[in-house]
Amino acid sequence: MLLISHHSFAKILVLLLIMTCPPLSVLANDERPSFHSLRYEENYQFLRDPKQRVNFFDSVKYIPLNKSESLYLTLGGETRQHYEFIDNNNWGKGVQDNNGYYLQRYLVHGDLHAGERTRFFVQFMSGVETGRNGGPRGVDKDSFAVNQGFVDFELWNKSEQSLTLRVGRQEIVFGSRRFFNYRERPNMRLSQDAVTGIYRKGEWDVRAFGARPVTLNPDILDNDSGPAKTVWGLYGVSQNLPFSFNADLYYLGLHSRSATYDQGQAEETRHSFGTRIWGKKKNLDYNFEFLYQFGKFGHGDIYAYALASDTGYSIPLGGSAKVRFSLRADVYSGDDDPNDADLNSFNPFFPKGKHISQLAASGLINQRDLHPRINLTLDEHWSLTASTLFIWRDSLNDGVYSIGNGVLRSGQSSRARYVGTQPELEVKYSFNRHLDLKGTFVFFRAGKFLKQTSHGFDTTYLGSMLTFRF
Repeated sequence: MLLISHHSFAKILVLLLIMTCPPLSVLANDERPSFHSLRYEENYQFLRDPKQRVNFFDSVKYIPLNKSESLYLTLGGETRQHYEFIDNNNWGKGVQDNNGYYLQRYLVHGDLHAGERTRFFVQFMSGVETGRNGGPRGVDKDSFAVNQGFVDFELWNKSEQSLTLRVGRQEIVFGSRRFFNYRERPNMRLSQDAVTGIYRKGEWDVRAFGARPVTLNPDILDNDSGPAKTVWGLYGVSQNLPFSFNADLYYLGLHSRSATYDQGQAEETRHSFGTRIWGKKKNLDYNFEFLYQFGKFGHGDIYAYALASDTGYSIPLGGSAKVRFSLRADVYSGDDDPNDADLNSFNPFFPKGKHISQLAASGLINQRDLHPRINLTLDEHWSLTASTLFIWRDSLNDGVYSIGNGVLRSGQSSRARYVGTQPELEVKYSFNRHLDLKGTFVFFRAGKFLKQTSHGFDTTYLGSMLTFRF
């Protein structure tokens, strides 16, 4: 069982600094792009040319295993050290923590390319929680797990067209990650046991999949998936369409043996059809998404929808400095009548918590929100984001939900619509593409709905996050 005390971690951190400080001068001038959030999307085949091997870590990014170099291995990893303090978590309901707690996450992966048509990817994950009153939450701790382990078979590659079959445990992301994400904000990431077909042709990328989300368990190699929840779908992306825009068209299906909403608990089968229109025109960028859902919930029918938008305008300030002003405006439907059999609550599948905020106090069910933001990039090292989130209930007959789609407050005991106001400030310093430090402050001022339900206290969040990748 992997446990790291504060004293042991201090030793590890000192060792890490000793190991990384010597090459920092080399890393500082590294002009390669940032690491991909999905590490299996990275491609280091260009390092076959010895002249390109100028980075300190290039020796593990391209390891030839045969004379022709058709068989090569890429290694990589990440450590994230995260401190959080939440005053009045869940607006004061449940077990509270007065001192904060410490989260550690470790990821290491290997990417083996066996010729042009076969590839094996494996990623191990470990997470530790220290000092949280009430113990670790379900997404805080996992001693040692296979987060990803899949094989790619390229079945066809001809005339700028390719067809790939991906089988095994994998992280799945679609679009802007609003509704299908790998759960980056919590300590432990989310993966799926899945089969995915990937077709690419020119500006088209089409993926068909069937998957079961992996359930975290705290011990060694004990994570699994089962029939409790199944998802499937078809997702297509076309870029560089006329008038300089891009479009996603998709269908997503979900079956849950037991789903819980404010209305009650029952078996759920849901079908979602959606589209996303996104692009950039000079300084203006936009991202609009619409979903309509139907299906069965127990003996009733499902009719639900979501409208989401993110519109921004960027102003260059000279050099790498720039500022972006943006507004997010979203509607996620709630249930009209808890006393009938039908359900109107939107299901966001596996939502991106950071889409809301680092705190993510509420989720994407029965919610209307406005979210003005200012993103200021000072140079290649410093950036700052300031925002304020305004949240209302969509339906007065439905409750407030968590980012994990659980019911936080029933809507049965209040007719108030306003949930709260949440200003947030985030400052980030990037030492180089490998190492960054981030600090976040969030204050959630409880609105009338929360005050009329139990424990409607204001919430304060403080967090710091040190991340190292290679």
